[in-house]
Amino acid sequence: AWNASSLWPRPPMEVVYPYFLPYASYHEARTNWRPPFFAKFFRLVEGLKTSQEVVDALITENVRLMNWTAFRWPGYSGKSIGSYELGPFASGSTPPVVAPADFLTYGYGSCTAWAKFLANALRSVGVPAREVGSPCWNTGIFAGLATQNPNVSQCWHGGTREVSGSQYLNNHNWVEYWDNVQQTWRFLDVATSSSSEDTWFCKKYQQGCDCSSNAGSAMQDHDILAPTWSVSGDESIHGGPIVDVGSSLRLSTGEAVSPLVWSPHLTSPLGLPLKDVGLRVVNRTDFYRCHGRTLSV
Repeated sequence: AWNASSLWPRPPMEVVYPYFLPYASYHEARTNWRPPFFAKFFRLVEGLKTSQEVVDALITENVRLMNWTAFRWPGYSGKSIGSYELGPFASGSTPPVVAPADFLTYGYGSCTAWAKFLANALRSVGVPAREVGSPCWNTGIFAGLATQNPNVSQCWHGGTREVSGSQYLNNHNWVEYWDNVQQTWRFLDVATSSSSEDTWFCKKYQQGCDCSSNAGSAMQDHDILAPTWSVSGDESIHGGPIVDVGSSLRLSTGEAVSPLVWSPHLTSPLGLPLKDVGLRVVNRTDFYRCHGRTLSV
């Protein structure tokens, strides 16, 4: 994909290594998705020189990349087959639908599965991309600091039946991709055919999301985080400080938490906790939060 890509200027290696080369976002099952993704999607983007053009080629026209059977390998000699449209958006299906192979098997996915699928599709054709999201929106019964609202801790540990969004959680995930022209990270929502940054969770983005939006209300205990495979690095490249989840991600109460709010009891076959093992995230809160008012961060 790197050799075949026509992106110019080329993304810097500091972005390529953690957000293009890895074969997983972080905790999903490892599957060899690159060959079929490249074979199916590259013809859509061949010769395109900007990340924005690649994104538009994949998701416009009713989310083109989700029409799985519409793309065939060169030299395909089989019979004509029916349409297999991936989707619809299925809140609360993570787990079991997490990895790209899960999405293909079940045919639908939540925001988490969509984000992984789209980020990996972009990687498969040469665009560095990553999943990003808020484990706990600063809204409703979960609003405010954990020191003042005990519901915040519950939000980070599987949520509650009292809120919508798979009945329990108050989170959302979407995608960021590297804009090779502007040399910065841009974002788009999942399950959409628009690459606009004017999304339901951000509204109009202008040096931060709208103050009335979910993302604009991001603050301490309601962080927006992007998984990374980098141990450290330039904040101007990664878009914020890199945080080791196991040792440094804490609520204002001092409680250790994990962004894997849909899998708070994730363990190995031996029963060892896995939700924090080797997981690092870029704290993107300052990028998204509304800068028109003062919030704790």
